Amino acid sequence: MRSLCRTSLFALLPGVFALPAMAQDRPGFFEEIVVTAQKREQAVLDVPITLSAYSGDFLDSIGVEEFERLSYYVPGLIVQEQSPNNPGFVIRGITSDSGSAQIAPRVSIFQDGIDISRSRGSIIELYDLERVEVLKGPQATLFGTAAAIGAISLISAPPTDSFEASASVGVGNYDERRSRGYISGPLGSDRVRGRLSWLYRQRDGFIENIDGAPESQNPNPDGQAPNLNGKDTLALRAYLSADLTDQLMLDLIWNYQRDQPPGTAFKSGVFTPTGGDLSPFSFAELGPFGSRRNDALGGKLGLDRTVKSYTARLTWDVSEAWQVTSISNYREFDSLEVFDADGTAALWLEFAEDASGDQWSQEVRFNYDAGGDVTGFFGATWFNEDGQQRVPFITDEGVFAACLGFAPGLPCFAPDGSVNSILPAQVLHVDEFANTGETSALSAYADASWQFTPRWRATVGGRYVRERKRSGFTSAGTPSLIAPGNQPLLSLFGLGNTGGVLVESERETFTDFSPRFVLDFLATDEMRLFASVSKGRRSEVINVGGVPGPAPSTVAIVDILPAEKIWSYELGMKTELLERRLQFDAGVFYQDYENFQTSVFDNAGQLVSVNAGTATNRGVEAAMRAIITPNLDVFANVGYIDAKFDDTDKDGNPALFAGNRFRLQPEWSTAAGVRWNQPIASGMEWFGSLAWSYRSSVFFEEDNAPVAGVDIREDSVHLVDLRVGLTGAAGQLGAWTVTGYASNLLNKNYLIDAGNTGAAFGTPTLIAGAPRFYGLELKFDL
Repeated sequence: MRSLCRTSLFALLPGVFALPAMAQDRPGFFEEIVVTAQKREQAVLDVPITLSAYSGDFLDSIGVEEFERLSYYVPGLIVQEQSPNNPGFVIRGITSDSGSAQIAPRVSIFQDGIDISRSRGSIIELYDLERVEVLKGPQATLFGTAAAIGAISLISAPPTDSFEASASVGVGNYDERRSRGYISGPLGSDRVRGRLSWLYRQRDGFIENIDGAPESQNPNPDGQAPNLNGKDTLALRAYLSADLTDQLMLDLIWNYQRDQPPGTAFKSGVFTPTGGDLSPFSFAELGPFGSRRNDALGGKLGLDRTVKSYTARLTWDVSEAWQVTSISNYREFDSLEVFDADGTAALWLEFAEDASGDQWSQEVRFNYDAGGDVTGFFGATWFNEDGQQRVPFITDEGVFAACLGFAPGLPCFAPDGSVNSILPAQVLHVDEFANTGETSALSAYADASWQFTPRWRATVGGRYVRERKRSGFTSAGTPSLIAPGNQPLLSLFGLGNTGGVLVESERETFTDFSPRFVLDFLATDEMRLFASVSKGRRSEVINVGGVPGPAPSTVAIVDILPAEKIWSYELGMKTELLERRLQFDAGVFYQDYENFQTSVFDNAGQLVSVNAGTATNRGVEAAMRAIITPNLDVFANVGYIDAKFDDTDKDGNPALFAGNRFRLQPEWSTAAGVRWNQPIASGMEWFGSLAWSYRSSVFFEEDNAPVAGVDIREDSVHLVDLRVGLTGAAGQLGAWTVTGYASNLLNKNYLIDAGNTGAAFGTPTLIAGAPRFYGLELKFDL
């Protein structure tokens, strides 16, 4: 588990592919998608940023409902998801995945103008969207200081002026069941409109868990633990839009999501399950699945997470040139994930992560566009967040000692597969530790563009932020029979024992200014060239810990990591040729990092932040799409990233991970595919898409080295996806569509993660990627 866990996926498919499956403005031409990346409506070609934009209809047509799937279609983006509670967002080689309440994200995730970047609450289902925009490189001016390396902006589909409805149901292998849809239209007046949308997905896990617990201790009626790596999600959204006057509009948006999947398959790469092998793709034996462990950790193996959000947006068209926008939000998440960190049947490293957080935010923005040479915006944002991450831990002390080699000659497992112990009877030991974080930030920003000739334009922007932060730490341990002086086990690993008392840092104040500079040139009416320089920042980290030792201590140990600073330099081009039948974009970039913040597992398996010194990365990205006929288009992309830690720090001292590659990032990624639709009868047509994707090898840890003889990397991976369907008219009822789909069509085996918490204890765990999924969906549109 990164931050206690993590995963990986790969950046694939084109950044210009943003068209519904069977819908175009005119036959043989690309639909123009309008984006608001620069806080105003613009065509993609007019935005001098490396930007990938996707319409909601297009995402529906290719079956994208998760960030992980979205990353297949964006060069330079990887989204890792071991579970909805453990995401990691990787843009151009840099990972944002910490679940600590004390650590700021590097990637801004925005939903309808609201920052939802905190790791444990950032994964939401991608359904009923108007569009998605993915921006690469530092975007502090546009999306706040959390956008140190990029931003992802989700825009929900708004209510419609006339009645519309859509509903679908589907089934698939691994007993998949699914439903999604929306109802939209006026509510008694053409000035008030509403929209209600939903998504439900449930699928059994694909890794069997044989679980060695006695049936009397197992809460499942059949005495068998659920399979691992499954899905169980319900998401709801209510959207109300009202024209208070001709110039004043109010939008109210409520979002809710509940995730209750079974556990993640952290399978040991060192110890085999009973009657099994070390392959991460065969059955696991995570347990025991007994009630005593569940009581200590707060639940059974798996996740229970709830996310709620309430947004109010007021838009006032003051004049033809000026617009004022106010966005208010309250958001909260609460999650409990229980996981087996050792990946075996032994009662050894049984953890949970109990995380929660709430945030309030208020933004006021002024936009100016009089149709002249100067456009711009300025505004201010207030953001307040409180979060906590509690980690309870239970073990059998005798097993713990045997598996860590406290008794030479006594291995963790006997030849018959039974678990060894240095004690004559089971002695359960429970410790826990937690971190807390409070952040209050006030920022002011401004951005202006000047069209100083008919083809040349300059843009300058910046954001000033003032943050007030405080961190805390608490731990509680019970006396241990195997530790010197009967001190708690957590004291053996340097965590300290505060006796359950929260120790906190002082409130610290940090300030920063992050600018951006862009120069772009309209070489022809169909081609734009641009150059940009921008600064990103990941804010300071206040690490707080307790004093190690046999006795509880309420003295706080405070260590402040300096802010991570990024300077990014980029050259790019965008073009639409052959009367908008060919789209192509490309870019080269160089990024320089100072005080690079990364995370390593300490002796207790806790993920802690460290300063890894300096780092650089450079790369090239290109994407293309071409319409061959009105019914056939092809697409392709390629990305190369050289992302490594520098050999020395800025003072010439050897770096922590000198010369190592960044984790999760392949050097090469590419994809290609074809989409088609063809009328076959009056009012009917069939359609489909076939996509191939590739990524080169990746490392899952910054060490780039095996752990306990287990390779912590994945070789190159090829995947193929296929969708085919049939659609037709249903008279006055609207239209029907039947779609068959298969992901990982060739059923390739690959890893999404390796190492994790178990690596700190000599039992690195491996997590298998999804096998072939296939199914059938029926949809009606009214």
